[in-house]
Amino acid sequence: MAAVAQPVPIAVFYGDEEYQKGVALSRLLGRLLPPGVDRGLALVEYDGTRPEDQGGPSLAAILDDLMTPSFLCERRVVVIRDADKFISAHRERLEAYVNRPSRSGTLILTCRTFPSNTRLAKAAAAAGGELVQCKKLTRATAPGFVQSEVAARQKRMNAATIGRLVDLVGLDQGALAGEVEKLCLYVGERPDITEADVRALVGQSREERIFIVMDSAALGRLPLAMEQWRQALATDPDAAYKALGGMALVIRRWLEAQEAIRQGVPLRTVAGMAYMWGRERELGALLDRLPPRKLRTILAGIAELDAQVKVGARSIESGVERLLVALAGGCDSPRAAR
Repeated sequence: MAAVAQPVPIAVFYGDEEYQKGVALSRLLGRLLPPGVDRGLALVEYDGTRPEDQGGPSLAAILDDLMTPSFLCERRVVVIRDADKFISAHRERLEAYVNRPSRSGTLILTCRTFPSNTRLAKAAAAAGGELVQCKKLTRATAPGFVQSEVAARQKRMNAATIGRLVDLVGLDQGALAGEVEKLCLYVGERPDITEADVRALVGQSREERIFIVMDSAALGRLPLAMEQWRQALATDPDAAYKALGGMALVIRRWLEAQEAIRQGVPLRTVAGMAYMWGRERELGALLDRLPPRKLRTILAGIAELDAQVKVGARSIESGVERLLVALAGGCDSPRAAR
């Protein structure tokens, strides 16, 4: 059985920044329930906005989940998302629990507010809990956030380039983190992300439709994908020249999603990694249709098309259409679609 992290009796991720709460939750779950732990047995999740009779959290069920040891896993983790109402309704009982927590259970709450001067917050801190405030970025804090995201991916970006990225994307943490991830994939092995890279990828992202085109094709909606591709060509003269980099980016993203699923990461978390927030069902269907072998074959087809275009042997427009046919399932290989 995989070793688990040092026990954490309670964790509270609170504030107005949903992306940061999601990242903090994902990281803690990764520590508490590493690969090898069966999350189907070890993890219970509740939506705090739902009433008890519709699957929402009840205090009795939560305490039972936390206090009942499992013979099949070392630790039980209970997550309550949007737990503000639950905390307000059961504050005193939660205080009592935190003062004598389960040795084998961890309670994780995400909420909007969790004042540090309350008895519950003080008890949680005294018990060794993790209390993390998640605040929206400001113009002053956004550059530091971007810098940390870039450094975490072993890349470099100077202050001017960071400022340009923030100007284009805004102050949303999730959007900024997503654009940093795309830029890191876009530059490949290069250590530096330049303003030219930001202009090439981020500056165009609101005009181009290649990501939407790829989603449609991957879900088997070939006529829609072809229509969207032709609309992109008609409305953006540079769409054809931007397409191959965007297509390769999307394929690599889906390959990473496949690997995360293989390692047992929940689909909801993987959807965020794949920039498909709230579209878990579509992502699941897409990954079911596109095993890693097929994705790698299409990625190789993109590289081959790029090489042929550079020497004038193929046109991007028709080559992309053939790749979309392959992606939609019309053939097993882009090469066979010629």
